[in-house]
Amino acid sequence: MTFQILRKQPIHFFEYKGAKFFEPFVAVDNAKKPLILSWHHKPDTSSITAKSTYNDDISIYDLDINRSTDKFRGVSIFANPKNKGIGEVLNLASLMTFKENHFSDYSVFALRNSIQFYTKYGFNLLSLNINEIIHNLKFVTKDKSARFSDIKDSAKFFIYKIENGGKSDKNVYGALGNNLVSDYVRTLAREGQKIDGDDLYNHTHMHFSTIDTLRNRDYLNELLDKHEIDYKI
Repeated sequence: MTFQILRKQPIHFFEYKGAKFFEPFVAVDNAKKPLILSWHHKPDTSSITAKSTYNDDISIYDLDINRSTDKFRGVSIFANPKNKGIGEVLNLASLMTFKENHFSDYSVFALRNSIQFYTKYGFNLLSLNINEIIHNLKFVTKDKSARFSDIKDSAKFFIYKIENGGKSDKNVYGALGNNLVSDYVRTLAREGQKIDGDDLYNHTHMHFSTIDTLRNRDYLNELLDKHEIDYKI
């Protein structure tokens, strides 16, 4: 008799310390191999784990979740093995939890090698460091593709306003610069074009909000369906 893991099953939630968390369910990686997703709670953090059903691999995403302060923060993500879509499944599971709890702010601190990973799902750079913003805008201006000519022109204009304007200009165009870089990197990520992480500033804060849930809903729902997760953002 063969053992079959049921997939595409309804997701159920339970409450713990005032927040909602999903009960264990099955998703699939990029090769359609099953993963069991579940929560493990510790004193200071909670973790989503993805357990392989065909070997002993376990992937983990640690998060700091506090309902009383409405804090939802990604701490560290480890996918094993890499490049199998497991990190994507972990992040989708975190976004499900974010939406189910009606949090308004999801923040992560990303090193440059993971910035593109997070932008793909709708996260935006949230830097207040002028040097960091200018560095990333200059990276955009180096793109040689004609289709990004408008974006490159905007990046050059933002750099000029930040370097030559007053405090108000720095704040306004710094924020616009973060959004422009986020959109540029996100476009490449969703097309499967890898950027060299060394081209971006070495780290940055990133942010996902309620409005980003709406802006990225169709794309995220496509990914949920791809991984056979019965949930809609």
